[in-house]
Amino acid sequence: MKKLTPHQIWFIFSLVTLTIIGIFSYKLPIRGDERHIVETIRLFTNNFSFSTIQDYPEVTPPFFYIFYAIWAKVFGSSIESLRILTLIISFITWQFIFYHNILYVKKRIHAFFLSLLIVINPYFFGTSVFVFTDMLTILFCLAAVISFLKDRVALYIIFSALAILCRQYVIILPVAVILFFLISFIRKKPINRFYLFGSLLTLLPLIFLFLIWRNILPESGIEKWVIPNSSFYNLDYINTYVTFSIVYIFPLALMFFNKIRISYSNLTIALVLTIFLSFFPVKSSMATLAFTDYKTVGFVHQAISGFFGYHSIGLKIILWIFLFIGCYINVEILKRLYIEIKEKRLDRKIIMVLLWILFLLIMPFSYQVWEKYLTMILPFLVLSIYMILFPLKDKSTA
Repeated sequence: MKKLTPHQIWFIFSLVTLTIIGIFSYKLPIRGDERHIVETIRLFTNNFSFSTIQDYPEVTPPFFYIFYAIWAKVFGSSIESLRILTLIISFITWQFIFYHNILYVKKRIHAFFLSLLIVINPYFFGTSVFVFTDMLTILFCLAAVISFLKDRVALYIIFSALAILCRQYVIILPVAVILFFLISFIRKKPINRFYLFGSLLTLLPLIFLFLIWRNILPESGIEKWVIPNSSFYNLDYINTYVTFSIVYIFPLALMFFNKIRISYSNLTIALVLTIFLSFFPVKSSMATLAFTDYKTVGFVHQAISGFFGYHSIGLKIILWIFLFIGCYINVEILKRLYIEIKEKRLDRKIIMVLLWILFLLIMPFSYQVWEKYLTMILPFLVLSIYMILFPLKDKSTA
């Protein structure tokens, strides 16, 4: 009997896991944000028009709602029907995660476990069945990045634009590609100029929406959901995402310190960054407090707060440790990025590091912070760290 390949095992694992998740979850009562998301999908289903796009009660672009509304027109807008669509999208996304990993991973079994690390967390399981905007966004992000890595300009433009039309913060994708183009140009490494123009092109649909909204969000969405924080730029968000990213990639973090020789200069830089970010501690956004009364920013924060106590010294210590580990790993990542740029060893793989950096820099502009938002960036962060720990395939995708 022929032995199954890791790719086939991942396919079967995805199919079986998502089928089980679907069987146990697709008839569950509406969960959290599903309620208003489903209502908006039904709004687009029953009244798809320019006026609906011009103003609807959400803070995310309309493509997700339009996409689900098309499905609802054919298969109905019941919560069960919409969750089945999410499961289908999730299955495709899970395959893209594995394919994205094997582009730069020598051993297929490593690609399997990297993919497993990405999908096995409560948020990924939840967004794989419930009607949230996350999974469709992740699918288009992965498709766009893979298209860029495989030098498929047209597909990159299409998928990048669609991802942005699901969630605004995906502008980090074309911005990362523009940065890669500029770095390559300065270091005199040739790259297809269409990526520069194509990246700018992907922003046009969002700019068009800004014009018809006369704002960066629909008016009804602003009135319903947006509660500004005390700061325009929230440095505590950087603290949050660096801190909790370590939890979601913990096995890789352990390998990192096992395989990488500790640099005292990098430790010093990480310590300084940790002390600085400690002045901007992890906390809920004003919107979270207003709509949910949660004092935590997600499952992990809630769990350790429950264990140690929200105001306890123990909680502060554990968060400080996670932040320090995260800062050190990020210093090492940035150091290696700098060396690659300096030595003109510019492979397209650095796009994943650029995405992570831009995620940390752009997300503080948001009015909301939540651990769940890490799900979009995890595939790129995980592979970035893995490529530091293990040798790559002897090929270039540049």
